[in-house]
Amino acid sequence: MSIKIDTITDINHFGLDVAKREIYLHSHISSDEDDAGLDFRIVPQFIKNIRLLNSISQEPILIHMNLVGGDWSAGMAIFDAIELCTAHVTIVVYGQAESMSTVVLQAADARILTPSAWFMVHYGTTAEAGQYLNVHNAIKLDKKICEDMLDIYSDVCLKGEYFKQKYTDITHEKVKNYLKRKFKDGDWYLTAEEAVYYGFADGVLKTRKYPNIDCLKK
Repeated sequence: MSIKIDTITDINHFGLDVAKREIYLHSHISSDEDDAGLDFRIVPQFIKNIRLLNSISQEPILIHMNLVGGDWSAGMAIFDAIELCTAHVTIVVYGQAESMSTVVLQAADARILTPSAWFMVHYGTTAEAGQYLNVHNAIKLDKKICEDMLDIYSDVCLKGEYFKQKYTDITHEKVKNYLKRKFKDGDWYLTAEEAVYYGFADGVLKTRKYPNIDCLKK
């Protein structure tokens, strides 16, 4: 496959480095001062980028992610795009992963945090208004979304050192019930090392197992 590559332009305008097989996943850049987080505007470009790299070869793909929380539907579109990718995908988190971006992280084959990154999970927020029946249906959907989110977290936390130590007969349901109790306290903040300990991530950059960025693509 012959592809014209202008690396600087591609990285800055499309968040894509074809030669190195790297994608830069961040909020939509605009003149607004507020960080829009994960929304519909970043989804189409990301899907195009990861599909392009996956079509070129099956060599590993590295995603550099710096995202605050955001929209569930947009986040799950990115989540599904990563899971549907047949090449090995690593996400490295810079700064923070919070709310919806922590869910996106779970789609990767390898989930790495930079040393100073922090991690926050919670039930998220909802604001419904309008005709009674429509609001009622939206609330039912919100409840299902919360269950889906907890299932995603529980699947990965089953492998976390904390839960292996806590339960002798660990199950998905026990982990899920623990997370439900924890989330009732509000936003749950963890350091990079704590996120690994609970199973939300696989490792921290600049440690013996993950000494540098280059090692993530092997």
